[in-house]
Amino acid sequence: MKTRTLPNSNYRAFYINGKTLRLPIDAKRPVTELEYPEFYDVKITNKCFGACPYCYQSSAGKLDHFNNVPEKIQKYFGAMTPNERPFQVAIGGGEPTLHPEFREICKTFKELGIDPNYTTNGTNLTDEVLDITEEFVNGVAVSCHEHLPWEDGVAKLNARDIYTNLHIIISDDNSVRRFAQIYEQFKGKIQHFVLLPMISQGRSDEEFAAWDSLKALMDSFDDHSDVAFGALFHPYLSDLDWDISIYEPEAFSRYLVMDDAMREYRSSFSTERN
Repeated sequence: MKTRTLPNSNYRAFYINGKTLRLPIDAKRPVTELEYPEFYDVKITNKCFGACPYCYQSSAGKLDHFNNVPEKIQKYFGAMTPNERPFQVAIGGGEPTLHPEFREICKTFKELGIDPNYTTNGTNLTDEVLDITEEFVNGVAVSCHEHLPWEDGVAKLNARDIYTNLHIIISDDNSVRRFAQIYEQFKGKIQHFVLLPMISQGRSDEEFAAWDSLKALMDSFDDHSDVAFGALFHPYLSDLDWDISIYEPEAFSRYLVMDDAMREYRSSFSTERN
């Protein structure tokens, strides 16, 4: 178990087996935005061969990995006290498993007492990557891109009993129906179905526009506990009583781009630097 206490934010948290329990120090006051987030999205590369036409990061196979990432991790997070360090990070890109320093990146986070997770399109889950995952990684999120063989990646992760979530982009009514099919196929085989709204950013010029059909589908579920929503869904969900996972956008997390400039943003959807 790990604990963090940030009095200025009225925040105390306990991290047990990959789950975080947050409690206000003073129950009469709300927890406010954290100076030292409990979770970071960490971008380590621009390279990806998925060629998704809607990639909000504009990743591409011709682009580069970031250099000296383990040293940057040590300098950035190593300068924090144990109480200031995040409980977890989500390593992404691009396709993070392509990075030649992937093993050392995961190892460096683990040695700092920070659990590494990563997001993948599932196409590069080689035996070497799976070995690294078993040794260092807390969990994996597989993005369910329709034009890629992501199901093969899920099968490899399941074969090694690795904690796995699915990331599913919701844009229109067809994408809601596709989520329903994926849910039926994988319910009970993975931990969470994480829904992310399409946004007009990067190579995407489409915005989420399917709330009515998504809500109708969710209302038909007897149990919502294995469905999680990305923070950008918060305006739609704040008044509902579903048993789902969501938090106030950007209150507990940050986005860190580990290029030479070491740019920090409020989230991966934000263009406003911290």
